[in-house]
Amino acid sequence: MSSRLITTWSDYDGAVQEILDRSTATLQIFDEDLAPLRLESPERIAVLRGLLVARESHQRLTIVVQKPDFVRQYSPQLMHLLTVYAPSLTVIHSPPHLDKFKDSLLIADGRHTLIRFHRDHARARLILDDVHECTPHTKRFEEIVAAGGEPLSPTTLGL
Repeated sequence: MSSRLITTWSDYDGAVQEILDRSTATLQIFDEDLAPLRLESPERIAVLRGLLVARESHQRLTIVVQKPDFVRQYSPQLMHLLTVYAPSLTVIHSPPHLDKFKDSLLIADGRHTLIRFHRDHARARLILDDVHECTPHTKRFEEIVAAGGEPLSPTTLGL
């Protein structure tokens, strides 16, 4: 069990990778647009694919974004995973009343959490191997999902 404060973008980036590497069953993400998480990098897409390939009933990746345009326009590999691995992978556009939230959550297996306190800053807290400390953040994520939203479609509709 450990917890540490993150204050730089490079440390934040390393903490994101650490959380992704520790994920074995569930991954929950709440972010404005996923840009700071750099999920399109080859090593991160490989981790997400590995999580989804397991195809066990408890494998789940849930992403909630406040602004889905970045995901639609700049995350083709993530959108491909959404096509191949739905319903194990869900990407939800949060309802407008959640736009007031300025933080970001990355939770792996309910026991590892990275909380960025404000979307404009790298300042964050990394919690590792501590279910008790992660529980309030997991419950908050569940409340965010329960607030509703619109699932993103992996296909582009057009005329």
